Formats: sequence, structure tokens, C-alpha cells
Amino acid sequence: MQATARDFIRKFALYRKAALAGETIRVKDRDAVVYVFAREKIAAPSLTDVAGHLLGSINTRLRKKSMNGYGI
Repeated sequence: MQATARDFIRKFALYRKAALAGETIRVKDRDAVVYVFAREKIAAPSLTDVAGHLLGSINTRLRKKSMNGYGI
């Protein structure tokens, strides 16, 4: 999808929804410089990371084991 800088500013909500849907928007200013607007994909936390946080939050007075070797 392409847009001018002025149109991008006016209809930012529309272009933001398009970026959330996975589209890449190329914004061209009056000096013919092109900027790319796209959503950044963030990796989901692994099971090891989540379980590691939970393991440290419970005080069982027992020696805590590590989660090395489980998950990715």
C-alpha cells in the first residue's frame, strides 16, 4: 500500500489497522523519500521462560531446580 505523507497523517488510524493486518505501507514525502510503516512481529515467550518466572515466585523452602533442558 502506498500513501503520501499528508494522507498518512490524516488517515493514520486506517493505515495503522492495515499494518496490524500485516500490510506494509510505503509513505512518500514531497522530497521523494520513502518511509516504510509496518507492524513489528514480537516472538511469544517460550514455556521455559514462563515456567522459570513462576518457579522463582513460589517460596516452598525447597531447593529450586533449573529449567535447563526443557523447551526450546
